[in-house]
Amino acid sequence: MKKKNVNFLPNIDPKIYVSFGVILFLSLIFLLYQYFRHVDCENANYYIHADEYIVNKVVEFNDNTKGATSREWDFGDSTAIDRRQRTLHYYKKPGEYIVKLKINGNCVHEKSVIITSISQQTGYLPIIMAPDVATVGDPIYFNAEKEGGESWEWSFGETASTDALGKSPVYRFKTTGDKKITLIVNGDVEHTAVKTIYVAPKTIKAKQKIDIKSYEFEKPHSTFSLPIGSAQKDPLVDMLQYIPVSPKTKSKKDSVIAVKKAPEISNEQFKLLLNQVAAQAKTKDDFKDYLCEKYDIPVVANDKKLIPFEQFCQNIAGKKIKITALRLNKDVHNCIQNINIQYKVKKYLIWMKE
Repeated sequence: MKKKNVNFLPNIDPKIYVSFGVILFLSLIFLLYQYFRHVDCENANYYIHADEYIVNKVVEFNDNTKGATSREWDFGDSTAIDRRQRTLHYYKKPGEYIVKLKINGNCVHEKSVIITSISQQTGYLPIIMAPDVATVGDPIYFNAEKEGGESWEWSFGETASTDALGKSPVYRFKTTGDKKITLIVNGDVEHTAVKTIYVAPKTIKAKQKIDIKSYEFEKPHSTFSLPIGSAQKDPLVDMLQYIPVSPKTKSKKDSVIAVKKAPEISNEQFKLLLNQVAAQAKTKDDFKDYLCEKYDIPVVANDKKLIPFEQFCQNIAGKKIKITALRLNKDVHNCIQNINIQYKVKKYLIWMKE
């Protein structure tokens, strides 16, 4: 029994397959193009900014939408379409304009821009009404004007805090000089009104008027002149010659001789000097000021020898010594009275006490 070959596809011209493949390929390209060109219209990122929205003032238009490749700005005033990402434009007439932005040819966004003919900043700051010059201690009356003002915060330049509330405060200055008055209305700190006034010192008035009639004017110089004639000798000159003068006695201050104190020297400094004596770089004479020129003061060496200082210097001269302890006893004049010393001498590479 012969098997039948079943052909599910009828005999179709191969050109149809080619045409179908081309159409499919082009459709795929178009879909990819639309995919990469697609912009989320709900998340458009653009802004319109101006310092003042008034006629003949520049307004900035800028679009930062992600994926945007083309833009069309319609400023709503019948001017030409602008296709730049960031552009500047100004309006010649006041009014409300509908600005349209078309992104990638399909997303359209609209914003309203109101252009006025008068600057919004005109008359925006509060007006402070106060004298330019005031007197310290006198009451100064302040007043202010601001459309829509409900709260008023005054600072009169003498403290760092708010000095008064209300539209028309009264204040007495305590110090003189230039004072910077500030006023904040409705809590708007960015638009603070400022006025500088000068506070003058209070004028001191005389309690009583000077009576010119009772005032005694300066007398002429002739009133104070000596009488005309030859000079006369003062009788006191002869009288003072016979007054005995007692001899000058020594005062307690003159009889006291200032006692010079010995200079200060620490134990460590004294050790260094003794080491230099042992090295034969110093002698007993270098201790003169500290001993008050007394070279026979007793030296207790190693708790067993009692010798004068002069002899002690002779004993250690030319030897290698190591001082382990030192005590200096001084009197009220800072002079060294006696010395207690513990030391060793190096003999045959061994340190030993003498």
